[in-house]
Formats: sequence, C-alpha cells, structure tokens
Amino acid sequence: MSPLLSDYPRYAWQLLAGRRAAMEAELVERRARDLAPWLDMGRPRRVLDIGNGSLRPQYALLRRAGHTVVGIDMVNRPGAGVKRVAYGAMRRIYAAQLGLGAGAMAAASLVGGDVGVLPFADAQFDLAISNAAFEHFLDVPAVLDDLHRVLRPGGLVWAGIHLFTSPSGGHNVSFTQYPLRALPPGAEPWDHLRRRRRPFSVPLNRWRKGQFLGAFAERFELLRHYCGLREGEQWLTPALEGELADYTRDELTCATLVIIARKRA
Repeated sequence: MSPLLSDYPRYAWQLLAGRRAAMEAELVERRARDLAPWLDMGRPRRVLDIGNGSLRPQYALLRRAGHTVVGIDMVNRPGAGVKRVAYGAMRRIYAAQLGLGAGAMAAASLVGGDVGVLPFADAQFDLAISNAAFEHFLDVPAVLDDLHRVLRPGGLVWAGIHLFTSPSGGHNVSFTQYPLRALPPGAEPWDHLRRRRRPFSVPLNRWRKGQFLGAFAERFELLRHYCGLREGEQWLTPALEGELADYTRDELTCATLVIIARKRA
C-alpha cells in the first residue's frame, strides 16, 4: 500500500475542520496585497482563472467579491462517476465554510478546454490568476502566448507555481502538509531530483525557477517575483547540498514561486 493513502484521512479532517477553506481565503488576501500597487481588486474586474481545479474555491471567492470570472480547465468538461460526486460534496462544504451562496460554485462561467488554446477573443481580461497549475502545463510557452493575447494592454498575471525543484515538487509525497514537514516511510528528500525511486502520478513539466521567469519576461513585464512558501531546510545537509550542486539552495527550498507580471501597453 502506498504511504500516500494515509493522506486521505488527514485531508478529510483538514477539509471538515475548515483548514482548507481558511487557506483559500488567505490566498485571496495575499493576492490582493500583491496586486495592490498595480491593480485595485476592490473594483469589479474581469478575471480569468487558469486551471481552476475541481474544487473551484478561487473562482467562487472572486465571483463573490463582485468580479466577472471565467475559469478554464480540462476538469470542467461534463462527466459523471464517483469522483465527480465526491468533488460536488466537497464544493458544498467549501461554500458553507467560506460563507458562499448556494450558487457560488456553479459552473456557469467554467470552460472545459486546453489552456494552451484559449477560446476567448483578444484583450478580454484585466487579470489572469493561476494557483498550483503552471507546473502541470506541458507547453508553458503556448499557454503564456495565448494568455498574452487575451489580456488587455496593462492587464496583469498573478501565478503561484509549485516548483519541481522543491522537496514536494515531484507531487509524490504528502499533499496535506504546507510546507512539507515529514516524508513518507522509506522516502528520501528530493528523490525526484536524485534516484527517482518514487513514481510520478501527475503530468509535470519539471521546469525550474529560471525557466519560468525567463518565459514570463519574454512576453510580459515582470513586476515582482518571490518565494511564497519554503520547505526542506531541515533536510538540506552539506552532503546533500553537494550532491544537488546543480541546483541553488533557493531552488531546492522554494515550494511556491509567485510571479506578478503585466502585459505591456
């Protein structure tokens, strides 16, 4: 049995206890602070949520704040099954905990499609947001090219990217710890950068910090970037740092890279 199965009871407890909902609310506040020097989120905006996810909390919270929000993700395509039913139940829990109305999570403005081929006209959005999705896009340049097209001149991008080079970047350790504090039994730190004994279960582009920053800078004006979450300092011994000398300490310990960029007028 995979040690990751032990995460599901912990995840359920986090969900029912409201910890997950609290994290989503905190993310809204952080993003508004990040954008404040360039965009007042107190005014209604037209927002594109790229890779909105099955639970849709950011999509719903932005809608509640009065913004016009469109979400795009492959998971938005029609479907049925036990997994869909489970996600529906979790969305109702989120809505209740976040004080959202019964229709806040509705799929009225959700598009099932490829983020690299956005089905929108040019210059439609004031802001594009993405949280923990860019690391799964297998053609990042295509996504950024089309994102540039659909943003209005002066429009902003706020992206939180789970870096592959972080201890949890292989998405094959605990998904219930923010930051990662303990490894599953038998797992070695940064195994995905070393021996790769643990398989990957989701698509990952494996891009590094510099690649993301370079790709954004080619198409947008970089306004700010910073590490939003660090992890792994306790495992980074001198010996291990020597083994992973191809990576900087910043890359190895930054779990979430936040990028704020603007489409040039």
